[in-house]
Amino acid sequence: MSTVLYYDRGRVALHAILRALHVSAGDEVVVPAYTCAAMIEPLLRIGITPVYADIDRATLSPVTVAEHITPRTRAVIVQHTFGYPAPVVPLPVPVIEDCTHIGPGSAEAGTRGVAAFHSYGWGKPVFAGTGGSAVVHDPALAAEMQTRYAMYTTPPATRDLMTAALIAADAVPRRLLCGKSTVIRFANTDYGWRMCRTAQLRLPGRMAAARRDLGVRRKILTAYERGLDRIGVRHHPRPGPDAVPLRLPVRVFGKDSVLREAAECGVELGGWFRTPVHPLAGDDLATAHYAKGSCPNAEWAANHLVTLPIRFGVRPADVQRALRFFERLKARGHV
Repeated sequence: MSTVLYYDRGRVALHAILRALHVSAGDEVVVPAYTCAAMIEPLLRIGITPVYADIDRATLSPVTVAEHITPRTRAVIVQHTFGYPAPVVPLPVPVIEDCTHIGPGSAEAGTRGVAAFHSYGWGKPVFAGTGGSAVVHDPALAAEMQTRYAMYTTPPATRDLMTAALIAADAVPRRLLCGKSTVIRFANTDYGWRMCRTAQLRLPGRMAAARRDLGVRRKILTAYERGLDRIGVRHHPRPGPDAVPLRLPVRVFGKDSVLREAAECGVELGGWFRTPVHPLAGDDLATAHYAKGSCPNAEWAANHLVTLPIRFGVRPADVQRALRFFERLKARGHV
């Protein structure tokens, strides 16, 4: 029986897992490049050095993990990017699964490491306004985390107000927000908070809705795949006949100009991840311990991959608009 604990954000859940594993300042944790700074933030907060493993261009899964394990390595984080399950193999250190892109019932993931963490913020498979969870499979780790959980507190009422504002913002059609930031920025997340009451009350219903929506989302994915195949545009292969990833990656040339044109045309197209540790660049990448050129495949993906949304609110007209857009890109040699 796994233990589930709820925290203010997915990154807070990861922080709690690392603390319970007694990973401390000066230790190393192997992480995938082509990731989000939100996953790196809790490591840096503790003083852990992230060591980046490059990915495979075809699968987006890390392929150089084992060679980065040293006597200082205390854990490995495996990320299921865009909802495509990455392999989890036996390693001499604990494996933590990043399931922030995995929705309930959409793919088999999150059960092969000592623990997994999920996020319920904007753009995730299950949107509760904010919040995250740790699903802990190792009994000793679960006992340690339950003991520490008593030290986490309920957020103030202002957190519930912010969460309600995020939920209201999610009601705006995304096709009207292409190219615009729709995420309400919080101040630095309090790493001592549990999930707020508003998000916890909303979460069971959103989980059930995510399961009900799988059939519709699968049809959207199939429509994208068939349309892109018809016009000869390369896209990511489906990770199994019944799997439903969060987004569908497509290779393009001239990513920045493609994203600008998509926004002008009202086509919802995701640009993340734009760097190996999105959205960090320049000196910020160095601060996150990423060395430019160290993960060439991750840098290639950051420069060439855009993503199409696979969610319940996508209409057939949205799919056709996106396919016509890619057909124009194809004619101009941008895909």
